[in-house]
Amino acid sequence: MNTITKVVISSALLAATGYAAANDYKTTIEYRHEYRDGANKHSDRVKAFIDTGNNLGFELDARYNNDGEDEMFNSMTMNGSELSIFYYNNLSENIVGVFGGSLDYNPDGLVYVPYARLNYSFDNGFRVQGRYKWKLWDYSQEGTDGESYHSKIQQVDGWFGYKTGNWDFEYGFEYWKEMEDNAKPQFDNGSTNYLNNIRFMYSINTTEGTTWRPFIEIGDVSVNNYTDERQIRYRVGIKYTW
Repeated sequence: MNTITKVVISSALLAATGYAAANDYKTTIEYRHEYRDGANKHSDRVKAFIDTGNNLGFELDARYNNDGEDEMFNSMTMNGSELSIFYYNNLSENIVGVFGGSLDYNPDGLVYVPYARLNYSFDNGFRVQGRYKWKLWDYSQEGTDGESYHSKIQQVDGWFGYKTGNWDFEYGFEYWKEMEDNAKPQFDNGSTNYLNNIRFMYSINTTEGTTWRPFIEIGDVSVNNYTDERQIRYRVGIKYTW
């Protein structure tokens, strides 16, 4: 990790700590394990979320891959980390707007991800959420014509959810397009790709005011960039909020 990245992440974490000490805030820690049946690969992610209580939030995650096929927690290597800083505001009683940006660090370099999100909650427990974001790579890759390129991806995400009692159900869809003409393909030798995901989550509230939320996810994702093959992605995880 270069010096600039370390300074940015350290400064953001210090700022988060300062806000947390001065405001009524919530902190969430999430652990998630993933398995893709087509590639027979396992991976893990640990994520921290801080809501400062002052319309400002921070997210920091670390991602790990298991090098061997069909193996859990064996030969684990770090596959990147991401810091997100965002501002949110209640635009009306049922609408929340979110504006932010992420620094996604992977072994090859940084990806800058500015985004805007809109959340609408109905009074009957249903909700609709949408997000538009750019992904801008700061490092070059070799394109289809042999020349280097810097990847620029536009992405649109949508979520449809329903909460009843302690249960929460959510369907998510992601669609993205590579904007560089000579870039490597995203799916089936084309410039676009998509993802479907469903999540089932249950909330357990404790007498101390904390919440445990175990969840499972099932997703439909592509196998590689050059064929139309798809695979099932399974996830299991838990969130803890205090």
